[in-house]
Formats: sequence, C-alpha cells, structure tokens
Amino acid sequence: MKHSPLWHVAAAFLLALTCQAAPAAAPPTAQDAPEDLIRMADEVAREVEALRGWKFKQPVKKQICGPDFVRTYLSKEIDKQVPPDKVAQAQAFLRTIGLLPPTSDLKKTYLDILQAQAGGFYDTETKTLYLVRRGESTSAIDRIMLAHELTHALDDQQVDLDAFVKPRTGQTEDMDLVISSVMEGSATSLMTQYMTRMQLSGNTNLAELQAYAEGEAENTRKLMEAPRYFTSMIGAYLCGVQFLTKGGLVGAILAPDNQATGRNFEAAIKDPPRSTEQILHPEKYWEESKRDEPVVVNDDAAAKTLARPGRWIVHKDTAGEMLIAILTTPPDSKPNLMFMQTSEAWTNAAAKGWGGDRFYLLASGKTAAEAAKTLKDLKGLWITLWDAAKDRDEFVEAYDKNAAAAHATFRLGNLAAVVFYGFDEAERKALEARLEKSPPPMTQAGKPWAPWAL
Repeated sequence: MKHSPLWHVAAAFLLALTCQAAPAAAPPTAQDAPEDLIRMADEVAREVEALRGWKFKQPVKKQICGPDFVRTYLSKEIDKQVPPDKVAQAQAFLRTIGLLPPTSDLKKTYLDILQAQAGGFYDTETKTLYLVRRGESTSAIDRIMLAHELTHALDDQQVDLDAFVKPRTGQTEDMDLVISSVMEGSATSLMTQYMTRMQLSGNTNLAELQAYAEGEAENTRKLMEAPRYFTSMIGAYLCGVQFLTKGGLVGAILAPDNQATGRNFEAAIKDPPRSTEQILHPEKYWEESKRDEPVVVNDDAAAKTLARPGRWIVHKDTAGEMLIAILTTPPDSKPNLMFMQTSEAWTNAAAKGWGGDRFYLLASGKTAAEAAKTLKDLKGLWITLWDAAKDRDEFVEAYDKNAAAAHATFRLGNLAAVVFYGFDEAERKALEARLEKSPPPMTQAGKPWAPWAL
C-alpha cells in the first residue's frame, strides 16, 4: 500500500529549498482545457527522454480525471493487490507495535491522503497516465508533475515495472517501502533535475513556484498530523533519490542529464535492495565490501515455538529500519521539514545497526482461516536483530520509552531483543526460556547467524 501518487509532497520540499525570492507575479491560473494538458504532456515527454537518455517505445495513454476518481480507482486497486482480510491483518500488526493508533483506519486514512494530495499518477497495469484536474495548477507546476509521472511511464517501457512490483508487493512493510523507494526515487530524481533546469532557464516565474511550494508545505504539515506511520510515504520518495544517486544528491541535481541515475535504477530493478537499511545507507547496497544483507528468521521454527491449540499465526511482517526509526522517535518531537530531504532524517540512533526483524501476529479460532478473518484474542511477538549489543540496547531503551503500544521486552543473547504483546506473564516467561535455550534458526546472506556475538 505504498505506491502512492504523492509526487508533489516530495516536490514541495525541493521547491521550498530551491526557490528564491522573486518579483511579484499575477495569481496562478489553471489551464483552459484538458487538451492543453495533453499537449503539454507530449512536450514534457520529449524533455524527459532527453534527460534520461531513453526513448518511449510507444505513446503513453492519458486520461483526465477529478479527485473523486482518484479515491474510487485507488480503492479498487488496493482491494485487487491486497485483499481486505490482508489489509485488516496488516492494520492489526501496525496497531500492535504502535505505528497506528488503536482506532486508526489504515485504508481510509491512506485514501484520504491520496485524494487530497494526488496531482497525477501512472498505472503500470493499464499503461495509462491519469491527470487530476483540480483547477488551481499552473503551467510550471503541471510540467513538474508531468515530468515525474512520465518518468514512471518511461521506466515502465524500459524495465516492466509490473514484473518488479507484483511479486514483492505485500510481502512486508519494509519491502513495500523498498519498492516505492526505487520507483519513486527514479521519478523524483528526474523531476528534481527538470525543476532545477526550469528555474535556471529564466523562463519560469519563481514567485509562482515559491507560492506553490509554500502552499504544498502547508499540505505536508497536515499530512504530518496523520499517524506518524504515513510519513514513511514521503520518506520513500526522498530517500529513494539519495539511494539511486548513491548519496550524491547535489551532484546529481547539477549533472547535465539523468542518465547515471537511470543506470542505477536499472541495476536496482535487476538486483533489488533487500531492506530500507540499504535504502537509507546506500553504501550498504552499492559497495560490495559494505553490502549488508538482512538477517532472516526461520518462520517454520518460530511457528513451532509459538504453537498452541486453537491459536494461529495470522500475519508475518518485517518493519525495517525506517519504520523502527519512526517508532522510536519521541511522540512530541516536531519534524524539521527542510531536513527531511536527507536520508539521515529518516533514521536515528535507535534504528541504526538494524540487522533484521520478524513479527508474528497470533489470533484464536477453530481453524487458521477463522482466526485470520476474525482476529480474536490478538497477541504478538516481535524478534529484532542487531549488528552490535550497543545497537540492540539503544533500540530497547528508545522503544520502551517512546512506544505507545503495551509490551514487554526481553533481551536475547547480546544481539537480539524480543518484544511481547498481549501474553500473560506465565506464558511470556515460558517463551523467554524456550527462546533463550533454542531460538529459531537465523541466517544472513545464506550463512548461519546467532543472537550471541562470538
């Protein structure tokens, strides 16, 4: 549920950073007719080709729509990609660990944000560019939006985005963020270069861009009022750019074209990153000597440890470094919107050193299917794994202090921490003893890994 058309949320940050004071200008005016936007899209498509160094293999289908269409269409797409029962299970997981308040509706909030924010989106299945006509956009802003969405279309014709997205969507929260980061990082990097060129050309009214950036910054602040989990939608865009430019964002913006980023994008599609840790720390993916693969917990062995008559594992997930950083940030802290363009803003001391994690959501029922549907008597067990004892301890201290979710934490060895939700004390103590004596097998890059440092 992370592939969102929030192109201008990222653009607002970049606009706010790059727009300088300019002479007063006439108020922005909308394009007169849909045909103008279609004609503009064809012009921008040629500019996108020139920046990326690729050619469209066929014209992109385009459709003008309104904000209400966005909600209806994307609601159906969510149901198609992630069935309602799966959404409910993911929602229960997010509520359990504290990323969503107990009464927050995951799908509704997601759609509310998209309906209010989306300026356009490209559909990889229908190969159609949907352009949302809101009435307040300007020629410059329309062009920036088109540069972003047409990059998605060009990427799709080059590498087949569906083949990249569909096998991975819904695996884990962490992998969903990885998918979005790669896709949105590609489009946002080109959009940023496009926007910079517009400003340097002298043909763009900077006051118009600045007014738009200020308005969108206010919309972004409203997004920040939603449960903090949803800020990861922005993180995927901004950290994706840092990832695909290998940490060289400024140099990439000033580069004469977007071809190097395009080559990195192709490489990441062929060999996808395995975690948001690799997105947040590009060297842990791009540099062979520093490549840091996530630790994987054996799910079958964990299931045997948690097995009880009438109780079933109904959902398995991985949070990853970016969401753990959100979880361990003090709830009263105020985000610095100007700082959020950097990857460093999306992690913290309590999340760095992440080695891997695996969450198991349990529910009761006569059958596994009944438990997965009713989600009764929910319990959770979250195994978190760390590079060093210091990393583990920083996580435990920050999570215990800042997490809204009721839980009990157990240090396993010196590289792992297990968090319990909803277990009575007797069963929790019994599970702690079993885990300490015989934790489920774990591997990293195919080699055995243990929660005890040698």
